[in-house]
Amino acid sequence: MSGKLKFKWLDMMKTILIFLLVGGVSLGGDTLKVMTYNIQGMKPGTEPEVRIIHIIDKLIQIDPDIIGVQEINESLSGGGADNQAKVIADSLSAYFGINYNYYTSFTHLSWNNQFREFVGIITKHNVEEEGFFQLVSGVFPRKVVWNKIDTPIGTVNFFNTHLSFNSSSVRVQQVQQIIQYIENTENNHPAIASILTGDFNDPPNAASIQLLTNTGSDTFYVDSYKYVNPGSPGYTIPSNAPTTRIDYVFTKNTGSLVPFESDVVMNQPYNGTNYCSDHLGVLTSFDIGVLSLDEGNNLYPEELKLFQNYPNPFNPTTKIKFSVPTAASGFSPKTTVKVFDILGKQVTTLVDAQLLAGIYEVNFDASSTAGGLASGIYLYKIQAGEYSDVKKMILLR
Repeated sequence: MSGKLKFKWLDMMKTILIFLLVGGVSLGGDTLKVMTYNIQGMKPGTEPEVRIIHIIDKLIQIDPDIIGVQEINESLSGGGADNQAKVIADSLSAYFGINYNYYTSFTHLSWNNQFREFVGIITKHNVEEEGFFQLVSGVFPRKVVWNKIDTPIGTVNFFNTHLSFNSSSVRVQQVQQIIQYIENTENNHPAIASILTGDFNDPPNAASIQLLTNTGSDTFYVDSYKYVNPGSPGYTIPSNAPTTRIDYVFTKNTGSLVPFESDVVMNQPYNGTNYCSDHLGVLTSFDIGVLSLDEGNNLYPEELKLFQNYPNPFNPTTKIKFSVPTAASGFSPKTTVKVFDILGKQVTTLVDAQLLAGIYEVNFDASSTAGGLASGIYLYKIQAGEYSDVKKMILLR
């Protein structure tokens, strides 16, 4: 090992040692990353044996905690050994060295009756209970599947579904059944929140989606992508030139989770022209929090809150999100967000303003500060009136 490489390696080890001694930076332990993805099964002519390899590779990079998966296939004669959910879970287990659980429920034969099709859930966390509910059928039988999952931020009831593709009236009936099934499950299996993912085969303005997101009732479902990215279409199909959004990550408003990051993922081809699926995925990160409504039925956080930066560790840019609640004046007290080094020396000010209620995101670019910043632990602090909070982040160059 050369002298320069040796010293660079030692510097990195010192950084990691400091990181551990000061309590560590959250790498997802106090947040929850949830993904929905229709993997297109083993559709003939789409190179399914190649696509599954690239799906796994991209999932390794994304590293979600829980995945709601639609169009899972297995061959009729394989005895389940080539079940795509099993293959994904086994591959992630081998790569990360931890046990990934998978749960699937058979719905119908697909692709001219050549394969069995399932809807399922994959998670790196412990599954306490599981089940499914048979939905009213369209052309094909459909189900909603459920796992009660013990996550680092608390136990959640997680649901995943794939609705009928040929009938809007059937999709409305299916959503009505899902709403009732979730309510029954919550009554018998309390958790900090309920999350619903799936391929709903309907855009946000469709009757089935409006049935979920209608804020005129006491209970409704928050479209996490829309909440985090107001005004952005977030199209998910077709993958090579998306024009509409039918894939969702919802959370029920009565739970204790707030979405703070939501992105369309799996959106790059694996060879320049071919995509892993005909769908793109949606990935949402949640933190503990409470959502409420203002008089205009707009969703806003109830508390001023600082979220963990993302990505973390980072090089050289990262995103910092925070929430500002509604105040009597319409504005919060003056809000500041500042970055400090581990010794408490201020590096930069990211925010210094009076803000309206909402969720905000700022970018921190470590290369834009004078001389750039070295690898290490940095602190970022929010202050508004008497409230303040500090979180750690790590820069690894």
